[in-house]
Amino acid sequence: MFSGVTATAAPGTWLAVTGPSGAGKSTLLAVLLGFLPAATGRAAVTGTAAWCPQEAHLFDSTLRGNLMLGVPAAEAVPGMTHERGDAGLEAALTAVGLSTVVWRLPAGLDTRIGPGGSFLSGGERQRLAVARTLLTGAEVILLDEPTAHLDAQAGREMLADLRAGLKDRTVVMVTHNPADIQPDDARLDLSAASRAGAAALLIG
Repeated sequence: MFSGVTATAAPGTWLAVTGPSGAGKSTLLAVLLGFLPAATGRAAVTGTAAWCPQEAHLFDSTLRGNLMLGVPAAEAVPGMTHERGDAGLEAALTAVGLSTVVWRLPAGLDTRIGPGGSFLSGGERQRLAVARTLLTGAEVILLDEPTAHLDAQAGREMLADLRAGLKDRTVVMVTHNPADIQPDDARLDLSAASRAGAAALLIG
């Protein structure tokens, strides 16, 4: 739980949320997603929000099958040709820096990834999970410890791709890693949250 904090993230900006375990980072994400009501204060999200958890589950299916889970039902038109549908999937893969890897595979999007994505590297699994989140079309993307299971180099490369691909979205990133944060990011340090006063969070 936290109180006495204020943060704003405008469209096209990143808000880095930091703090020790138990500071309320997961609670904050739950409030922004509408899973929990704010007891006091205000948390407002403009548009829709989509969450990419730290341990996003990947199914023992193809790349295409996993990505299509992120596409809203209204857009997943029965009988849609691969050519039409693949354009959106390719755009999401490009945004996370995964397109060149996928198109080098003999079966492309129809490549199976194994149980939990076991045929992919840790970085590829995380990128795929973020791409699936982008396909929801949400204006606000919530990233929960996106580099937690990557080495330093892979983490830097993935975030560089994400910052380029998500330049038009609002991103709230929960992280323990100072290297994930850039100087121009907005910051919310929950370790400095007080026990008095209301919270005010305006996202998007």
